[in-house]
Amino acid sequence: MIAGLRTAAAALAAAVACAGAVVFCAGAVVFYAGAAGAGMNDPLPERLAPEAVAKAFPGADGAGAAEGAPPIATALRRGAVAGWLFSVADLAAPAGYSGEPFDIIVGMDLEGRVTGAALLEHYEPMIGPDLIPEEAIQRYLDTLAGARVDRRIRTTGRRGVDGVSGATISATLMTGAVLLSGRKAARRAGVGAGSGGGNAGAIDLDAFAERDWAGLLADGSVAALPIARGDAARAFGLPDAGAEAGAPFAELYAALATPAAIGRNLFGARWYNHHLSLLSPGDHLLVFAARGAPLSRIAALRLRQGARERALEPGGFLPRTAIRIAGAPRFADHRLYRLPADAGFDMTAPWTTVAETTPRAAGFPGAGDEPAAFALEYRLPPALIAGGGDAPGEAAPTEPALALFGLVHEDELADWQLIWLDRAADIAILAGLLAGLTAIFALQDPLSRRRRLHRVLRCAFLAVVLVWLGWMHDAQLSILNVLTWAQAALGTLDWTLLLIDPLILILSAYTVLSLLLWGRGVFCGWLCPFGALQELTNRLGRLARVPQIVVPETVQEKLWALKYVAAAAICAIAAGSMDAAGKAAEIEPFKTAIVTLFDRSWPFVAWALALLAAGLFVERFFCRFLCPMGGVLAALGRLHLLHWLKRRPECGNPCSVCQASCPIGAIARDGAINRNECLQCLDCQVDYYDSAVCPPLAARRRRLLRLDESPSAA
Repeated sequence: MIAGLRTAAAALAAAVACAGAVVFCAGAVVFYAGAAGAGMNDPLPERLAPEAVAKAFPGADGAGAAEGAPPIATALRRGAVAGWLFSVADLAAPAGYSGEPFDIIVGMDLEGRVTGAALLEHYEPMIGPDLIPEEAIQRYLDTLAGARVDRRIRTTGRRGVDGVSGATISATLMTGAVLLSGRKAARRAGVGAGSGGGNAGAIDLDAFAERDWAGLLADGSVAALPIARGDAARAFGLPDAGAEAGAPFAELYAALATPAAIGRNLFGARWYNHHLSLLSPGDHLLVFAARGAPLSRIAALRLRQGARERALEPGGFLPRTAIRIAGAPRFADHRLYRLPADAGFDMTAPWTTVAETTPRAAGFPGAGDEPAAFALEYRLPPALIAGGGDAPGEAAPTEPALALFGLVHEDELADWQLIWLDRAADIAILAGLLAGLTAIFALQDPLSRRRRLHRVLRCAFLAVVLVWLGWMHDAQLSILNVLTWAQAALGTLDWTLLLIDPLILILSAYTVLSLLLWGRGVFCGWLCPFGALQELTNRLGRLARVPQIVVPETVQEKLWALKYVAAAAICAIAAGSMDAAGKAAEIEPFKTAIVTLFDRSWPFVAWALALLAAGLFVERFFCRFLCPMGGVLAALGRLHLLHWLKRRPECGNPCSVCQASCPIGAIARDGAINRNECLQCLDCQVDYYDSAVCPPLAARRRRLLRLDESPSAA
């Protein structure tokens, strides 16, 4: 009778949870669907509302006429022009973390300084009234006031950056859009015009028309050097390749990607903007690519112009992003290089890429290591060389800021590298936390022999994960992180954006490694802040004598499938729209309970509290039955390499102690551990070594005692 009531109660709780999940997700979709506007599609004068002007250009009386294409309006103060107002959507065509555009109204004074920025429209998954509040993003944008557009703007170390923790990538992309649109507006307004890094003429950086790969090759925007195998053999001083002399050996490509007509076509608007935001004014972005023999097998790349020559040192290469232009071939390798303004090269004049490699590296069997050089000529198309405005001139010389114990200049580092330096202490603490967890698994046998030590250590570790990793640093992995990694793997997301949040990246890498070794349990059982919150609240509930519901095995097996269904549904939605997938992923209460610390509207808070309340009666209720992240990890971890949890022949027959004590019901009646559900909490191992609890071990101890007490032993 009692068992039947428990089964019915568990089934009813599961049905209520499923219905709640459906209602919650539907409500979240409806809630978000009504939040968007279409402001960036309106003319600029309509977007220059008084409140936007007040934020973008404090002290201005209003906006004057908007002129040009894209339009730029004047900012008026007491009837005189005090600066300019413009839209990043018009000038930079940016895209955010979700891939959707956003719009910010920016003010710039007559000296090329940002006066303010007003966020008008966005579709970022982590920014909203119930996530990272827009007010926090606006406060962060306010810190850009006073920054010069002809200098690099650092996102790290700025006041307000802590307020956008959890939306760091969005903030970085918005900063880059403000910087690039400001530079374009400065060129239009004639602010800071100068030599542009030593160019003899001016490069039209802004003109853009969509073109394919063949079009860029046809007008010389991309230069190509095909190399036949016979040509390569002769260059190496080897015998003629005979019948294979005409076979292709490699094809090298080079391009100046700074002009939008080239770089934006190669990378797309979002990644072109992102790459240019990593440059200082006057720097140039060069692209090198190869078919056949990859650039990684080329010993050296050099630039040559007249008597000037420069080796492309490794520190100048930027993290790569995919070349997305239509019709592009499949490259064996490609590189992005930042050519600094003080290198002395004139990018409007012809220049040469010299690629040097050895016959052995090139794949000629039995050849030596005497290198040969292949020269690829490049000249910027005349249509991109104008006689008017140029890139913003160089700012007045300033003392360079140093980083990494004074070993490098900050200007030589990308934003993500500066972020890693600024967060070195956090990275060190996380590394220590992960090293400690690895030690727990390496020393699990002696740890499991000490029940009290295991309990104290586990509770302390989970508390650190919840408070420090989760609440203080928002390092909560979710299914959206899995989708982001999938986008990066497919080339639809610049993987360098993943470097902007070092804790998430390190945690993700450790999770992948542990997934291959032990399965899902390492992350789900030890490193998930919301999982830690559930377990710790359940322990408090037990102390308060909250009754625990044991879900019958047959019911539990059916409920386990729900998390796989949730994961599959979100992945299917993501194939059509990442924005919609972000809304569906609200089934995870992570943003509410961990990232925003319950500072959201009541439906989200109610959902998170309902799951925690269910976890008081059924330990780790959400982890076991509904978590899509857990479903993905369980599916990916099925082929893990190590099966290190110890079992005895008596486990399951006749002994069922571990089955009864497993807090999440991952041990079946026959004693087998379901590795897809196991959270590696080590509770079963503590019982395994406890002779007062484990019946086979207790029986063995009693036999030894009887032998010691027998007359023959005496």
